[in-house]
Amino acid sequence: MSTPLSRFFGRADETRAVRALLDGARLVTVVGPPGSGKTRLGTEVGVELRSGFRDGACFVDLTSVGDAASVPSAVAAALGVAQRPGYTVTEAVVEALATAELLVILDNCEHLVEAAATMTGALLSGCAEVRLLATSRLALGVGGEQLFPLPPLDLEPSVALFADRARLVRPTVSFDGDDQRHIERICLRMDGLPLAIELAAAWIRVLSPAQLRHRLDTVLPMLISTEDPVSRQGTMEATVGWSYRLLTPARQFLFDQLSVFVGGFDLAAAEAVTNRGVLDDLAALVDHSLVLAEDSGASMRYRLLEPVRQYGVTALAERGEGDTRARHAEHYLALAKRGDVGLRRADVTRHLLELRAEEGNLLAAMAWARDNDPETALRIATALAYFWERRGAVNDGRAWLAELLDATADERLRAAALAGLGRFAWRQRDNDAARACYAENLAIMRRLGDPLGIARALRGLALTECAAGDTATAADLCEQSLRLLAGQGDDTGSGWTLTVLALVKFADGDWAGAERCARQALDASRDQRSVALAATAHLGVAYAAANTGDTATYRGQLTAVLVDLRDALPVVDDPDWLWAASGLAANEGRTRAALRLAGAARAVHDRGSRMPDTLMIFSEEAVDRARREVGDRAAARFMAQGAAMTTEQLMAEALERPADTDRPLSTREREVAGLVGDGLTNEQIATRLFLSRRTVESHVERIKSKLELGGRNEIIAWVIGRRLEEDPGVYGYPRRR
Repeated sequence: MSTPLSRFFGRADETRAVRALLDGARLVTVVGPPGSGKTRLGTEVGVELRSGFRDGACFVDLTSVGDAASVPSAVAAALGVAQRPGYTVTEAVVEALATAELLVILDNCEHLVEAAATMTGALLSGCAEVRLLATSRLALGVGGEQLFPLPPLDLEPSVALFADRARLVRPTVSFDGDDQRHIERICLRMDGLPLAIELAAAWIRVLSPAQLRHRLDTVLPMLISTEDPVSRQGTMEATVGWSYRLLTPARQFLFDQLSVFVGGFDLAAAEAVTNRGVLDDLAALVDHSLVLAEDSGASMRYRLLEPVRQYGVTALAERGEGDTRARHAEHYLALAKRGDVGLRRADVTRHLLELRAEEGNLLAAMAWARDNDPETALRIATALAYFWERRGAVNDGRAWLAELLDATADERLRAAALAGLGRFAWRQRDNDAARACYAENLAIMRRLGDPLGIARALRGLALTECAAGDTATAADLCEQSLRLLAGQGDDTGSGWTLTVLALVKFADGDWAGAERCARQALDASRDQRSVALAATAHLGVAYAAANTGDTATYRGQLTAVLVDLRDALPVVDDPDWLWAASGLAANEGRTRAALRLAGAARAVHDRGSRMPDTLMIFSEEAVDRARREVGDRAAARFMAQGAAMTTEQLMAEALERPADTDRPLSTREREVAGLVGDGLTNEQIATRLFLSRRTVESHVERIKSKLELGGRNEIIAWVIGRRLEEDPGVYGYPRRR
């Protein structure tokens, strides 16, 4: 067998795994979706193992074999076995290999599974030292067969593969940091399928990575290989179509319908959207490697890799997709409504994770409904408003609701949409827009005679007036809301209004009153088992404690928030807890942690989700203290680190206990740093300060540790930066006026 001419990427683990399986099993079948690189993996394994078999390795390509009867002849031809009188072709092959020590690779068996199974069975029975490696989208079903499901490529090798293949068509191309980010997004969209990545990379001959990324919706159906356009492996359409034609008509229709799912689905969703039981046919699609089955905990989840899904999208459009798409939208509307209710109850984490997992489907449902059933699109967007706020998707949420607001004549639906729109505007500090939304919402609720709706609208208006600085009006609106909620027995609603009243009191400087309101809200959350309300109330108590210097209470309240939301926080993009954690770190002298957490909070803030100004004053003062401690340049570095940290890292940083390295530089350490900045050696500093050289060395090491500096030159740069911040004229630059 020949050695491949192009480079091989990202399959070292898989290659080792298949080799190990062949040590223990005589038949290993690599199964995977179209374009996943089964043939290439089989070839690489054969090249690596051929020297380990006395008679080497033989590659048998069944791609062009059109009927079952021709399989033995194809194997015989590849092995160089001549026909013998009185023997069938299979018998001749078995006779020829009876004493051989050989690896036989049977490639592309899926369209001739039964014939391939018969042939492998004969070889296994009659040739004791022959081992077989098959590649197929379907298992062969032979006794003793060891399956190896081939996963998509990880991101790093996907990017390396893309860059390598791009240079084959444009040898002089080089990729900068921005190009790298675009290539990563392209590879993610290709779902790690090597064939799709290679075909996409070929477009670099005429498009930049940025252009290609922004044209993927156009390019995906056009992934045609310029090297071999007539081969069935030449396009993603052709290679998926090969598997598609092996399906029964009913399974083809199911595959087409499943293409409406974006990002995956479960069995219940598949049956709701197809309006029938699908388990047997779904299992067949999994067997054909057209659908991936993934363990997601309590139940299995399924997905079509994106280039494969595009084939189904086209086929469904040709059939007429209206009914399937409508059922898809209805299913995800129901899911969004359940999630909206669940986010306010005890199992908030489960609903956050479920909504996060279904974001692709929810957006796809809205996009279709926007053009075909705008009121359903508005209902989905309205149900997602609170989820979007928790996710930090304030800009997107506001845009969806603003676009769809006039799509209904249903006043109650319009009022609910206005409430979400008002909340987004408040988060963005657009107080005039927020006030207009809540005022119209209130007018509708009054026309409908809905006391709870009126109370919620009053609460929204109170938020807006507090943000605008009219705390007297805000307090009065809160009191009106509380009276209505008490009359309706809505303790949870009262708790939420109390959190708004706490903000009003913070704004007035009434810290004790704010704490009372926050603790009352906390009591309501416990009675009603509302985790979201509890988190907001805990943060209110924490800020009150911060103002009085009660660091122990501050830490305890923040800890309670993180414990309650530990599993949900990775999908929550909410700045409030991050700012609170930054303030705690600053109060405890954990300067680096304070700045990192503030950097993460600022990144969320810049995406449109902002904390109330009343509390931002405290947070910004804490950040300023930390910034003054280390200087602007070091502060910017720490904040950039925080913006790049994972949620798990930020949670650990938030509750880390103070350590010696967290303390500010002492007076002596500042003195030593200044002399290092002047260019003095440790010995010279020791003489100047009447210290031992070892003591100076210890001071220098602590300075590097506290400021996370790599060496003496970085200390010098830090000192120069601090001096320039304090007085640009110190080095001859013009002084600030």
